[in-house]
Amino acid sequence: MAGSSIAALLEPAAPRARQSEVLRFETYANVAPLYESWCDLEQRSADATIFQSADWCRAWVEASEAAGVAESPRIATVWRGDRLVLLWPLAIRRLSVFRILHALAEPATQYGDILIDAREDRAALLDMAWKEVRSWVGIDAIELRRVRDGSALSRLPELARHDVKGSQASAPLLDFRQLDADSADGQRTSKTRNALRRHERLLAELGPVAFDILDRRQDQCDVLAEAFRLKREWQKEKSAVSAGYAHPASEASLLRLAGDGQLFAARLRVGKDTAAIELGAVRNRQYWSLVQSYDLRFSKHAPGRLLFWHLLETCPSLSIDVFDFLAPAHRHKLEWSNRETGIRDYLMPISIRGRAAVSYLLNVKPRLRELYIRLPAGLRRRAARLVHELS
Repeated sequence: MAGSSIAALLEPAAPRARQSEVLRFETYANVAPLYESWCDLEQRSADATIFQSADWCRAWVEASEAAGVAESPRIATVWRGDRLVLLWPLAIRRLSVFRILHALAEPATQYGDILIDAREDRAALLDMAWKEVRSWVGIDAIELRRVRDGSALSRLPELARHDVKGSQASAPLLDFRQLDADSADGQRTSKTRNALRRHERLLAELGPVAFDILDRRQDQCDVLAEAFRLKREWQKEKSAVSAGYAHPASEASLLRLAGDGQLFAARLRVGKDTAAIELGAVRNRQYWSLVQSYDLRFSKHAPGRLLFWHLLETCPSLSIDVFDFLAPAHRHKLEWSNRETGIRDYLMPISIRGRAAVSYLLNVKPRLRELYIRLPAGLRRRAARLVHELS
């Protein structure tokens, strides 16, 4: 009896002893020495996404280096004893003479955020990390893009004053736990379901229609390469330019993840031909939709919408609770979603020179984008082709 009483008294003391350990801040320029501690922290973080994972960041850094556009990681960490309790994956890029701090793996990273141990005082750790990062030498501006409302990073008080006007957007999500019907298809109107069935019947006239989930890693790598080829063809046809797809590390980093078994792939086929491809990642019962592409030959039959139709019906059996379509909130995503997550960008100067960098990013760059959109189709196509050739 006495022994058990003593044990009961001692049990609560262990967590308090760990909490009393001194916190220290450290900066890393490489993923490798952090990898195991990083992966462990992911399991202890309440709101971790694939974009702050060690695997995602490592794949991007290695692919960038192989492509000759090496990243300059600046990974902020806070440790309690030998336990990693906060990690903020950042990097520095040069913009002319300016040095901009931003999320590691931009422009591929879709959500900027911080990993924080759920058992810790989040506000205190966040404040500590922010003060240290703000004190880094050689930074002219901090650019934090696609920060989700309610995320750890969004709770930084100083960010509110540096909200980029007009950057407010949203990411549609389908939360299967909040469905009004028995399935995603049950949310659809009969008119929409009939339209999808009609599209599938018309596709079937061109060949047997089949929906596949690709489990083998080599198959995922093959279909990923095909998805990027189809996306490039679509961009040329539409005279569109995407920083994410144009970056030379984008495809290679996803290939690394696929080869490591970190991706999910689905395909819609017409006969032996691919009609549409969906690539994403699944962690902790959440899915992030990373790449969608389709063959222009089948575009009038909405192959992408049909692929979503089939995939979303299988999600519950795949133990997926939340399907995140990611921003922007296009109509073909919104038609399936039952809630949205607000996101916004933040941009703040750190130095006097940083004010010039911020002015360019806020005023000049958007106008250049508008000018591109206003170009005649032929000139846009030439400009897009030049971007593809340079990348």
